[in-house]
Amino acid sequence: MPASDRKKALDALTSWIRSPSTRPVVRILEGKRPERSQRLYFKEVPRLVIALEGTGCYITIEHGREMMFDLAPGQVLYLAPCTWSCVLPQMPYRSLAITFRSDSTRVTIHSRQALRKNGTIPWRYLAEWQTSASLGARGEHLLRLFEDSTPPRLGERMYNMIAEVLVSEVAGLIEDAPELGRSHDTILWHSLCDYISAHWSDPLLSREQAAAFFNRHPNHISRFFHQHTRQNFRAYVNEIRLKRSVQFLADMRYNVTDAANLCGFTDLQYFIRCFRKRFGLTPGEYRKQRIQ
Repeated sequence: MPASDRKKALDALTSWIRSPSTRPVVRILEGKRPERSQRLYFKEVPRLVIALEGTGCYITIEHGREMMFDLAPGQVLYLAPCTWSCVLPQMPYRSLAITFRSDSTRVTIHSRQALRKNGTIPWRYLAEWQTSASLGARGEHLLRLFEDSTPPRLGERMYNMIAEVLVSEVAGLIEDAPELGRSHDTILWHSLCDYISAHWSDPLLSREQAAAFFNRHPNHISRFFHQHTRQNFRAYVNEIRLKRSVQFLADMRYNVTDAANLCGFTDLQYFIRCFRKRFGLTPGEYRKQRIQ
C-alpha cells in the first residue's frame, strides 16, 4: 500500500492522540439493521470510528428501537462485532475507521459528502493501510471492556481511556510495521474484499457499483473475480449472503422473508432457489431441521 497512505493514517491517529476527545464514546453493542433505504455497513469484527472533520449522523437499532446520534469531531464510536450502522451526514464528513481482526489491523480514512435529496451519499477512500500484525490478547481484552456494563460516570471515563490506549497501540503498529511489497492488483483485490464485506447486505450492490467506486471498468472487476475466486461477482456476493442468512434463520425472531431481506435478496423465490442449490434444503426446511 502506498507509503503516503501509511503517513496519512499515522498522522491522523497521532493528531488525535495529542488531543483526545472528552466527549463520551458511543457504543453500538446490538446494532440491528434499520429499515432505511440508505446503505448500511456491517462487519463481523469490532471497529472504532473517529470523526475527523464535520459531524456524522448515524442510525442503527438498539433494543428494538431506532437510534440516531451525531458523532462530533474527535469523538469515538465503538461498533461491536456483527452490528449494522448507517451514516447520514448532513455536511461534508471525514472519518477514520480501525478494523480489528485476529490476523490483521486495517485503518481507513473516508470522505463523505452530505446526504443528497435522492438519498445518495458520495464517498471515497482518502487512505487505506493494513498490517498483518494485530493487538493480540491485550487488544482483545481492551475491546471486550467496551462491552462491559459500568456505572455511567465511571463508564464514560473508562471507555475514553480504553479508546486512547487502543488508538495509541494501533499507531504503534502502523509506525513499526514493515513496508509490504504488494502489487497494485493485490491492493485492489484486498480493497474490493473489504468493500464487499461492508456492503454485502445492500441490495443495490453490483459489479457496476464496485467498478464505479474504484474507478475501474466493470469488465476489469469481472476478470479480477474470475482470477481470484473462479467465480463471477454475483456468485461471490451471493455466497457471502447465503452464509449470513443461516445465522438469521437460526434466530426465531426472523422469518424467511426477513432473512432474505436482511441479506440483500429482494426476490424471495430467488433466495429460496439459491439457498436450496447451496445447502440442499429450502430455508424453511433448514430451519425446521435446526429446531428439532
